[in-house]
Amino acid sequence: LSLEEVDFNKKFEPVGINEVKDIDSLLSAISERLHYSGNVVFGKSGNIERSSNLNDSHYIYGVGRHGNSKYIAYCTMGRLNEDCFGCNGIGESQFCVKCSRTHRSKRCFETWMCLNCHDCYYSSGLENCSECMFSFDLRNRRHSIGNLELPIEKYKGIKEKLKSEMAEKLSKEKRLPTLLEIVAAAGAAKPKVAGGIRIVEEAFDKGAIESAFLHTTKLLFGKSLEGGIDSYSKWLMRHTHPTVEGKSAASGKPLYMPGALNYPRLPKDRLLSKPEALEHGRNASMSAAEVDGLTLSNVHEKIGPLAFFNIEFVEGRNRNNLECAVCFESSDNYRNSLTFYTKKSGYNFWPRDSEHLFGTDSPFTSQFSINIYSCTNQVRCFEIDCCGYCSDSYFLHNCENMRDSMFCFNVKNRKNCIGNSELAPDQYRRIKEALVGQMHEELSSKKDLRYDIYNVVCRGRKA
Repeated sequence: LSLEEVDFNKKFEPVGINEVKDIDSLLSAISERLHYSGNVVFGKSGNIERSSNLNDSHYIYGVGRHGNSKYIAYCTMGRLNEDCFGCNGIGESQFCVKCSRTHRSKRCFETWMCLNCHDCYYSSGLENCSECMFSFDLRNRRHSIGNLELPIEKYKGIKEKLKSEMAEKLSKEKRLPTLLEIVAAAGAAKPKVAGGIRIVEEAFDKGAIESAFLHTTKLLFGKSLEGGIDSYSKWLMRHTHPTVEGKSAASGKPLYMPGALNYPRLPKDRLLSKPEALEHGRNASMSAAEVDGLTLSNVHEKIGPLAFFNIEFVEGRNRNNLECAVCFESSDNYRNSLTFYTKKSGYNFWPRDSEHLFGTDSPFTSQFSINIYSCTNQVRCFEIDCCGYCSDSYFLHNCENMRDSMFCFNVKNRKNCIGNSELAPDQYRRIKEALVGQMHEELSSKKDLRYDIYNVVCRGRKA
């Protein structure tokens, strides 16, 4: 259904306790009530077209999975952005075009994995940099082209020439080459990294993760799921983006990166760890003659020796994170492929401002939940998709402000609901205990659950 077609006020007859012997019998009784929705928008939002999975956003066009943003078009996966276009996986940024995994940046074009940068073009791995073009893996630099720092007037002259070329080509052809297209045309190269970089390996306490998993499962199912979190890994990763393993072009060391947000498109022979990338950025640069003769049409000939990609984006205060590809101000996390302001979690993709989450994809400001997807402000929830501001609930889709509810689709502002109909509190508790007990038993014995929020409507249907 389109969100506009959903009747949030539609009433259904309560499910009788005799109709609910198990999950199968419940689904048989309520199957006609369950429909998936598109165009999903939550919170205080307005002026949104051709978009879905948004919360508290305004003036949005052609966007998916965004929150607390305005004046955004053709973007996917982002939060707290303004005036951004054609971007993927950016946050807290303004006036950006065609950027990927850029954070807290302004007035940037084709930047990848940059932090706290402004007025940068066609660059990757920059931090606290401004006025940089075609530069890689630099810290606290200004007025650099091809990693070569220039006098301000000379930088301005070359920048204006390159911007003019970009504007002319873009006006004529309606596109510019991406950073990766330029790098692909550059041919092979070796990074300028000396051997023997000392890497301090952090001691990892997996016990903190196991304890959080036990606590969260006890809250949700009444009893903890025993056997260790890794025994449930296949189930937890069913609908997330797991980490992808690569290797360093300098040392051959295994590297982990997200399986989404354009990371899989990075050239596999140009990946570096963070310490390697920082050394490479210090050592590699274009010559003054190369910078003087730089044009948009010949940049691929000169960028090859510079263009290596740091995929270990670990910034801010981080502690006790294992096999987490990207971490920002986070602690006690395990096998997350993207982690921002989050603690005590495992097997997630892009949790933000959250804790005690497992098996999730794009949850914001949520706690003590498992297998929730594209959600905001969920507490003690299980198998939730495209929902906002719900608590103590199971198997919800496109619901908002629900409490103590199960198997509800396209419903708002209710409590003690099963199958979109409200029940007396004691009746709800009896049914909930039986169904949650069944979930725990199946998970404990099989380390898996037959139903999830994406197949529960399709019960009994053949593919």
